[in-house]
Amino acid sequence: MFDTKTASTVLEKQHPLAPPKEASPPPSYTTSPPDITSYAASPPDITAAFANLNLRQATVKPNRDQCIAHLKLLESFHELRENIATQDGLFGIKDDFVPRGLDERDHAAFLVKIREKRWAIYVAKAAKRFESWWLHSVDVSHRMYRVQDTTSLVRMMDNALPLSDIKDNLPPIDVLMVWHTFMLNPRSFTEDCIRYKKPSLWKTGLPWQAIDACIDNETFEYSASTGARQRFESQTGYAWDSLYDSPEIMIACPRCNKSVSCPWTTCDNELLWAQMPDEPGIGYADKGFEACCGGCGFRTTHEILSGMKFRRDVQLLRSNDYCMPGTVFNRDGLFAKHPSVTADRIYEQFPNRLIMGGGAWVEILSVTDPATHGREITLKTTKQKKVSIQSVRDVIEDALSNRDRVKKANKTFRAMLHREERVAIRRMMARYWDNNSIFALDLVGAVIRQSSFIEKMHAIDWIHSPALSSTMDRLLIKYSRYFYILAKYKDQVAVPTLDVDLAWHTHQLSPKAYYDYSTETTGIFIDHDDKIDEDKLSDAFEWTSKTYQKLFNEVYSECTCWYCESIRESHTSTLSRLTTNKSLENDLDRLHSTAQSSDPHKGPHISAHNAIKVTGDDKLKQQNKAYQLERSYQKACKHARKKGRVPPERDAYMSTYAYGYPVMLPYYAPYMGDPCITNG
Repeated sequence: MFDTKTASTVLEKQHPLAPPKEASPPPSYTTSPPDITSYAASPPDITAAFANLNLRQATVKPNRDQCIAHLKLLESFHELRENIATQDGLFGIKDDFVPRGLDERDHAAFLVKIREKRWAIYVAKAAKRFESWWLHSVDVSHRMYRVQDTTSLVRMMDNALPLSDIKDNLPPIDVLMVWHTFMLNPRSFTEDCIRYKKPSLWKTGLPWQAIDACIDNETFEYSASTGARQRFESQTGYAWDSLYDSPEIMIACPRCNKSVSCPWTTCDNELLWAQMPDEPGIGYADKGFEACCGGCGFRTTHEILSGMKFRRDVQLLRSNDYCMPGTVFNRDGLFAKHPSVTADRIYEQFPNRLIMGGGAWVEILSVTDPATHGREITLKTTKQKKVSIQSVRDVIEDALSNRDRVKKANKTFRAMLHREERVAIRRMMARYWDNNSIFALDLVGAVIRQSSFIEKMHAIDWIHSPALSSTMDRLLIKYSRYFYILAKYKDQVAVPTLDVDLAWHTHQLSPKAYYDYSTETTGIFIDHDDKIDEDKLSDAFEWTSKTYQKLFNEVYSECTCWYCESIRESHTSTLSRLTTNKSLENDLDRLHSTAQSSDPHKGPHISAHNAIKVTGDDKLKQQNKAYQLERSYQKACKHARKKGRVPPERDAYMSTYAYGYPVMLPYYAPYMGDPCITNG
């Protein structure tokens, strides 16, 4: 078990928890503007800091050059998103679909919605292309992970060798983007590398040296080798550039298995946007997807495809002993190290036992049978049969409430479910909600959520800063401290700021190194929660800021927007400023003296691309939080005036920019209306 005293000692040797009083403060995230005369005489080379990165050796923790290479890649993704979203007429969606007569604000908001739709369609195509690359091009295995493979799991993952031919197997930029996002969900990515037997891909991680060599240092354009292009096209059947792929996707009819041609979108109709501006379209990349089979007339939807995914997995469990999604890790995300224990006694394997030994597979295959979809069935009441995950959930809940089935599944006289077994059921079901892909999560939604972080990295523009190297060194120190907080307070949710999140993301892109570091440091496999209620996020950020300040006597969020100023003020009293926290006050003065303080959009703000909106009864909590923030904001303004500074402007984060257009945010905190954030 993790020893916090030992961890503290080790961490202090690497990065002191609190710098000694005589030490100079850490370098700031910005530097003073250079002398204009010297700049005119010899303008600095802004590419010098990332022109010759040392990316040859794998490291246990992320280093400076890896973080810089990551920034370059994020800039490539940003350029891609801008080019796709602003390409008027792409996928038949035109900017002039914006209704006439809107005022400037509503016109801009509608235009942003149109451009986001183009991007969403592109990402949906990218996810399908990634699926083909995953199955046919990289670390190909001819069978999946079986229930009885549990005893050899650790050996399989530890003994795997990194991929040797990755340079000529790099995918196109859109597929690389999906791969990148997938790894930023470390438990899901690791689980699928296990289930699809791709340990070498997991051990290789993102090949920084090969990728960095493909990115132009000035334009950030990504260009892979000719060999990589030819290999991708021959093995996947897709064009290197997805815009040259077919405008339609072929799916198999769930009922008769006949191929059905489906458009990616039907949003190329101006009238449709006028009638249903929120979510028009019934194409495969549209929320309301519906396709009618020309052979049997069966109508396929995303909901039905999710139910069919569960059906296929149950059939593979029955025929080949392939484990169900979500049954690989225990609650702490650890590999099941049970060399002397059979699968009948492993808690995370309980869903497999319930489906097979408990006999739930019979009802599951019945309710997901497309041949009887839509028919009337009679249980206690008469209702229409429907292929969906909700129908599967009903079967699972019935099985869990049947004491005889639980006993039979566990081959014991004990009918009481262990807590870990209930968690395993929930984890399995989570792999299917709003997800009909072969993967453990919906990669389309994950990429779109990740776009928010990419945009913020572009806005901060560290990649062009003359202080780039020292900035990376500083955020790596903060990342080590952040992980110390995770280890010390395991029951709390610690929220990263953008600088910490950059280091954290970079670490996750080396899955083996991240797994080892996370489990050895904290005792658990720390996941990266991609969705979190915005109210909980705000409370957790306040706790993280307070805890960091208490442990290290430095400010946590080095951002001067009204929200971060308010959070700092909420846990910094006047008395503490006068007594114990004099160095903290100096730290705040240093923060406000930097160039970035005049533009809160360029500060390392709370990383909140994972926030989701509150609804219903939670509105009361939101109002209460708004009141608390208002009080803290007024205190921050009062303190700023006392120090002779201009108070932070609340309007600074009441709008954000998407493709050059301002979008107003009606929420109480700056991160809660990002147009790239899902509604949950």
